[in-house]
Amino acid sequence: MEAILTAAEMRAADTAAIARGTPSRVLMERAARAALTVLKENFNTEKVLFCCGSGNNGGDGLAMARFFAAEGGNAAVCYLGALDDEGRPDKTGMSEECARQLALLPDTVPLLTVPDLIGVSTVVDAVFGIGLTRPVTGRCREAFAAINEGALPVLALDIPSGINADSGAICGIAIKATQTVAIAARKYAHVLFPGAALCGRVHVADIGITPLSFVGSHLTRDTLSLLPPRPRRAHKGSFGRVLVVGGSVEMSGAAYLSAKAAYRAGAGIVEILTPTENRTILATLLPEAILTCYTPQNASERLREALVRANAVALGMGLGQSALAATLVEEVLRSTVPVVIDADALNLIAKEQRLAAYLQCRENAVLTPHLGELSRLCGKSIGHIAANMTAEALAFSRQSGAVVVLKDAHTVIADKDRLFINTRGNSGMATAGSGDVLSGITAALLAAGADVQTAAACGVVAHALAGDAAYAACGSHGLMASDIIEALCKVLP
Repeated sequence: MEAILTAAEMRAADTAAIARGTPSRVLMERAARAALTVLKENFNTEKVLFCCGSGNNGGDGLAMARFFAAEGGNAAVCYLGALDDEGRPDKTGMSEECARQLALLPDTVPLLTVPDLIGVSTVVDAVFGIGLTRPVTGRCREAFAAINEGALPVLALDIPSGINADSGAICGIAIKATQTVAIAARKYAHVLFPGAALCGRVHVADIGITPLSFVGSHLTRDTLSLLPPRPRRAHKGSFGRVLVVGGSVEMSGAAYLSAKAAYRAGAGIVEILTPTENRTILATLLPEAILTCYTPQNASERLREALVRANAVALGMGLGQSALAATLVEEVLRSTVPVVIDADALNLIAKEQRLAAYLQCRENAVLTPHLGELSRLCGKSIGHIAANMTAEALAFSRQSGAVVVLKDAHTVIADKDRLFINTRGNSGMATAGSGDVLSGITAALLAAGADVQTAAACGVVAHALAGDAAYAACGSHGLMASDIIEALCKVLP
């Protein structure tokens, strides 16, 4: 895992590095040199236009232009900060370091106030960086529109200008970058949509700044190393028993997918609690599973017996929203068994306050809502949640006491005061049953002894990596949830 910083966390880390004895100018020039390396290795540098603002991001760009020109590069600078009465850059409105870098810019580098894209091979965006929270207006808006319409390759410094660093929201208009150099660490704009879609390939430049503290982490393949080791001398009980409480009358698919995913993710035993009508099809589809079937008359009794045997529960997949389904959800929530709560169980909790109350007593629960399900749980619009994914996931984790896995193209995992964000996976995974697979994987990791935070994070990563392996084999259009299950063998040790 690697750090993801808010704008405030980045500024605090920068201030601390300066206090420890590294001058701001040195940090700025380290950033400029790191970005220049990315520029030379990945872009056509026949003629480069450096678009710079009045803050430290602009100072990074001015330093980069100076270094590029000193190496013989054909550079021009377009200054998009405030101008004085004579139409020249207003130094009184600049940061100290930006003014210093402007003074160092050689006279051989043309200084423009409107972008001239004729003959330009690459644009470097150093206008706003992480400091922007207001809508883009005036000369900057016009310049951003011209750059986007020009469709030239763009290298952005820190984040593309026009994106809110903490939410990924577009502040009216933003530059679309081909690649981005994240200074010191990734920011939320690199991993949260819609901003993430404008960053292109992201490079992280180490300039000697160490985050003091941070809430968010970017999940990587190495996250799977956090899983408990699997001893060589073992038996099926060593790796836990998963109870899948899912399916409804003649609706067995979701329970099947979740149960098979649990097996592929390493569960020693998987038991499915489901209506009697599903016995034949589930026994045929997954003979490895233990089937505990119930009628409306004995459902609660059969569930309580199964809970005694279970190390973890996957709850809600295809369960329906009947009164009987609500009773089963309540039985599970009243138990102390670690649980992954998905699909119909989430919707039942959203509808019935008595069920939601049980979550307050359960710190070993993982909730896996998509945006619509979280909207129903917290009573806020899907649009609001989509624009504030990290804040809303954290808020509901604190409210419920559970780990919240907010599923989207980039999934957010919130555990009260910690955030984890996964950027792996692909659009082919937006298919029926994919969420059922994730629930089964996560429950298997819980049953094997992982804590809820580790199970949630590793479950999401394993699911995404398997989705990417399935994509390589099936493509985006043909990918099905069952393909993700089969691909788990390629990504888990």
